Amino acid sequence: MTRRLALLLAAGLALAATAEERLVLPTPDAWTRVDGVESPSLRRAVFAVPVDEETVDRLSVEWFASELAPGTDPLAVTELLADGLRRSCLRAEDQPVHAGLENGYPVVVRLMSCARRRGGEEGEILMVKAIQGNTGLWTVVRARAVPAFDEAEEVPLEEAVVADWSRTLRDVLLCDDTASEAHPCPVEPVDGG
Repeated sequence: MTRRLALLLAAGLALAATAEERLVLPTPDAWTRVDGVESPSLRRAVFAVPVDEETVDRLSVEWFASELAPGTDPLAVTELLADGLRRSCLRAEDQPVHAGLENGYPVVVRLMSCARRRGGEEGEILMVKAIQGNTGLWTVVRARAVPAFDEAEEVPLEEAVVADWSRTLRDVLLCDDTASEAHPCPVEPVDGG
């Protein structure tokens, strides 16, 4: 069963006339939190997402305060992530999935692949969503380690998996209050109805 978890990774900053931002995302019961960091300017949560007996995806959520990287926007953050992937991989590719506004916030989503990590035997596939909030920038990354592949091979991730990841990231919502006109939070159904 899926439940919606409001990660209160909200900024610990004083916000004039607004409630704290929060990220709402679907989290199936099988997901397990495996790592986390919490400070006034950086918040991070990492979940293990079991796929089958052999495969575990990773979902990480990170917020960093605007003061850590003034002027950084979602496109710049995804470009930095893509550049880092290119440096750490023998062959890396990325493609845009979506750019626009979601719930009033600027958003960029990209699909990235690493054919083989330098010095390693595995590759990696990632889908990244970056959201520019009022207090800082949020990133949500869904990732899976895959066997290394060469240029002649297609990225080893089925279309159904990419579609599932896209649905998961589409359901990630940044909001600040259920009564907010600019960035409303979803109204949670009352138990039993």
